[in-house]
Amino acid sequence: MAKKIQQQRPAPKPIVQAPPPAQPKATPKVSAPRKPMPLHLKLALILGALAFLMYANTLWNDYVLDDPMVTTKNTIVSQGMAGIPEILRTPRLKGYGYFQNENYRPLSMIMFATEYEIFGHKAPVGHFFNVLFFALGVVMLFFFIDKLFDRTRTGLAFLTALLFALHPIHTEVVANIKSRDEIMCFFFGFWALNVFIDYMRTGKIWQLLAGTALFFLSFISKETVVAFLFVIPLVFFFYKNDSKPRAIAMTACAVVIAAIYITMRTVILKANNTDNPLAIDFIDNMLIAAPSVAVRLATCMYVLGYYIRLLLVPYPLNCDYCYNSIPFVNFGNIWVLLSVALHLFMAVYGTYRLFKYKRDPWAFAMLFYLAAIFLFSNIPFLLGAEMGERFVFFASMGFCMALALIIEKFVVRAEITLPSVKKNTLAMGVLVVVFVAYAGLTFARNNDWSNNYKLFKADLAKSPTDARLHFYYGDELAENVYPAESDTAKQRQIINESIATLKRAIEIYPKYTEAHVETGKAYFMALKYDSAAYHFTRALQLNPEQSIAANNLGTIYLRTGRYREAITQYQTAIRIKADFGQAYFNLGCTYLQTKQFDSAIDNLNKTLSFDPSYVDGYMQIGVAYYMQAKYDQAIPYFNKVIEMAPNNVDALNNLGAVYLNTHRAPQALEIFKRTVVINPNYVNGYSNMGHCYYEMKQYQATIDALTKALQLAPGNVKDIPYIALSYKALGNMAEAQRFEAIARQYYPEFKLL
Repeated sequence: MAKKIQQQRPAPKPIVQAPPPAQPKATPKVSAPRKPMPLHLKLALILGALAFLMYANTLWNDYVLDDPMVTTKNTIVSQGMAGIPEILRTPRLKGYGYFQNENYRPLSMIMFATEYEIFGHKAPVGHFFNVLFFALGVVMLFFFIDKLFDRTRTGLAFLTALLFALHPIHTEVVANIKSRDEIMCFFFGFWALNVFIDYMRTGKIWQLLAGTALFFLSFISKETVVAFLFVIPLVFFFYKNDSKPRAIAMTACAVVIAAIYITMRTVILKANNTDNPLAIDFIDNMLIAAPSVAVRLATCMYVLGYYIRLLLVPYPLNCDYCYNSIPFVNFGNIWVLLSVALHLFMAVYGTYRLFKYKRDPWAFAMLFYLAAIFLFSNIPFLLGAEMGERFVFFASMGFCMALALIIEKFVVRAEITLPSVKKNTLAMGVLVVVFVAYAGLTFARNNDWSNNYKLFKADLAKSPTDARLHFYYGDELAENVYPAESDTAKQRQIINESIATLKRAIEIYPKYTEAHVETGKAYFMALKYDSAAYHFTRALQLNPEQSIAANNLGTIYLRTGRYREAITQYQTAIRIKADFGQAYFNLGCTYLQTKQFDSAIDNLNKTLSFDPSYVDGYMQIGVAYYMQAKYDQAIPYFNKVIEMAPNNVDALNNLGAVYLNTHRAPQALEIFKRTVVINPNYVNGYSNMGHCYYEMKQYQATIDALTKALQLAPGNVKDIPYIALSYKALGNMAEAQRFEAIARQYYPEFKLL
């Protein structure tokens, strides 16, 4: 029987617990990718760093050339920020001295005053800010050129700015603290152009106002930016000409700012009687005495050609180009003709390309150069110097752009970009050679500017016919090198070299008044009074208003005992320069020598009215009262000196003498003790201590102090009688008689009683 098939049940499945609901996984935060720094900002940072590093070795330099005129020797700047109101209403060098032909450049002077307020007079601080703002100026130049061509020629902008940063001809401006005015003018001028370009693009009124304000800051830095009255229309009518009304607005604002500045300048210079443009010395600019207009113009063109020569081959560089380093020339000179031809070519060809090609960089380079250099050509008006490397600072931008274009066209042979240069071995080689040569020359030249001695010695070797370089070097030897030398033989050698160098300056230019004055001073230091008097007298013959020569001649007469003639010369110096404090002081001292005490005190007080910090003025008034036995009136003046100079042993000695003469020996003794603590070799201190002890009847102490004085100065025989008297008082007659015998050699009337 068939089996019944049973249906199988499915096997039971194991019971599995449901897993807990899955927790949502934390989604990792993905930060948005950083945008790479734009190329033009990277290049700007590179340029700024390179420009700073190129001049970093100036940070250890001293004050050089005319730096003290705007820093250490400027009385207004030395007031710190308190002097800023006076800076704003006076000519640039009012705090240094009076000049008939002055400028109004308050911004850099305000910076110097602020730096003094914070740091004091420290040359490295001044050099730091020069280098910093030069680097920032290079960055502004790069931004401007990059924007000028809508960032389509960034490589050209970078190469132009790099050449500008490295070019050795800029060393005078950057290494000379005084030239902060030029650096700030450049920085604010190109910053203004950058902001104006932004205004042309956006039309935002605040940018127009900001650019105008920056243009004003450039003007009150230095007048060089007046060239931008041509550059601004050039840029905004031919290169960035998106809106004619905006171009007109920017040009109008520039003209208004120029008018405001010129008005301010005129008013301030007239108020201070410093607005005489013809007050130029021959030694500063020999063109003032050019034999004819033709010779003057030809020499101007020669100088303009020389600037281009230095831009092409920046060696040798010089801190001075005065008579007779650049001779008078006429239009028959081949270099004059070449200069005329080259400048005419730039003017004509640059103008042609301006109208022929849209936004042509060649045209801009040539026309910018001409606009910037024209102001310093001595053609429209005479400057304070015939030539100076600082005069080509702005114009060199046009040269650097032209050089970059030449490298682009003839070496790279394509628009300058990083890839195009990398692929071109010739281009890399040329650029490396140019950059290394420029950097090496700049670095070496910065070192020349480390101090006056190095600068003048180096430049004199390169320009031996320059009268003023001989003057500078001779003056530096006499005024700074000589006093710093302690060896007598070396001092004699230094002063003789100074005299020889100064006399060479006079040989080159016999009417060089300042050289005669300095030669007289050098002879005076060498104790050759007749020769000194000759040169001071000659200086007064050449310029009867030479107050320093009159003062110094008076000092020779004072030194040689010709008091009446000394008084006459000092009075002449004061007539010439009514605020000549040193002449009043010398006159007061002369009256003191002749015991005309009232006149002495009157003139010494006038010295203090001009310079209340003049320590010697207080000292001599105290001496005048002391010599009249007006001891109570002398004391405040000696105390004033001690307050101002606590270690002035002469003032302490004089105050002690007052107490000794008024029978206050214990007080006097304490003061004399202070003098020998300050100066253990101070003879007067020991001598006067001995007299105090004698008055106090401390005879052994008297002997000890006076013996010490004799050991230090064997010729100080006036104290020997007191040693004899002290031994007698101590009962030591043998020693008393021995010193009596010595004393009688000098004072026959002296006898022990």
